[in-house]
Amino acid sequence: MIYLHKEQMLDAVERRYPAKHYVMVDDKLRLLDAMKKIWRAKLTTIFVRQGHYALDMANISAYPAADITVEKIGDLGHCQCLTSFGEK
Repeated sequence: MIYLHKEQMLDAVERRYPAKHYVMVDDKLRLLDAMKKIWRAKLTTIFVRQGHYALDMANISAYPAADITVEKIGDLGHCQCLTSFGEK
């Protein structure tokens, strides 16, 4: 599913993929924060410090930290943080 404004499409995501818990991976803290405000404990946010949004210190300081931060997307492949979601 690809949406221009992901944070506005959470109902559609829930209808298509019902789950007890969701994980969102992005390089935009603004987006992660907006989604967390809606889904709260139902969402684990993962901030990837890769890309121009992730390196903009003014943008980073304007929003709360994500639940988990990784330096690059490839780090998710061996991130212990995913084991609680059934990933190995």
